[in-house]
Amino acid sequence: MTAAYRGRPMTVTEFLEWDDGRYELVEGVPRLMSPHTDKHATMQSNIAGEIRSFLRAGLRAERIPCRVATKGCVKPRIRSTYNHRKTDITVTCKPNRAGDVFIPDPVLIIEILSTNQDETRDNIARFTSLDSVREIVLFHQAEALAEVWRRVDGIWPEDPEIIVGEVVHGEPKTVAGRVRLESIGMSLDFAEVYLWCDMTGDGQA
Repeated sequence: MTAAYRGRPMTVTEFLEWDDGRYELVEGVPRLMSPHTDKHATMQSNIAGEIRSFLRAGLRAERIPCRVATKGCVKPRIRSTYNHRKTDITVTCKPNRAGDVFIPDPVLIIEILSTNQDETRDNIARFTSLDSVREIVLFHQAEALAEVWRRVDGIWPEDPEIIVGEVVHGEPKTVAGRVRLESIGMSLDFAEVYLWCDMTGDGQA
């Protein structure tokens, strides 16, 4: 959904002065982002928490000087003056600097599929323009499923790898399966991604 903004395309600088936090900038036009549900927020927290713990352990072992950020902003390489895209979860191996608006040199971007699939997939296409990005993962809400794109020898695949988890009924109910995050050398269990999530419904946002 786009905002009622008229006139010439808005620049990122103008957008940052105008935005109230609910929009992202797409080709110079503010676009209202789909509101997130409890399930979306739970999955986002679960994934970020697992990655943070993994990266912290790597930092202690002096192996992985990377960090994870949620609700961050990245700058597409193409038409960067008119695009301000927001991610669910981003991993970068660059330090944070006070005042920075964009997450520098993201290596891994994770999105959670919401009701507006076209917007999410449009963002993913833009993320592939970033030279630093090595991997993009899209988790579904309605089912235990992940789509994984990996850049190999500088080339992105035409289609993602599809990884399907299995809901295991019992007490407690859990989800079997895992996704390999090659960009940071981590295996992420579906059981942790969908922890505390109701997997009997089909709602997503």
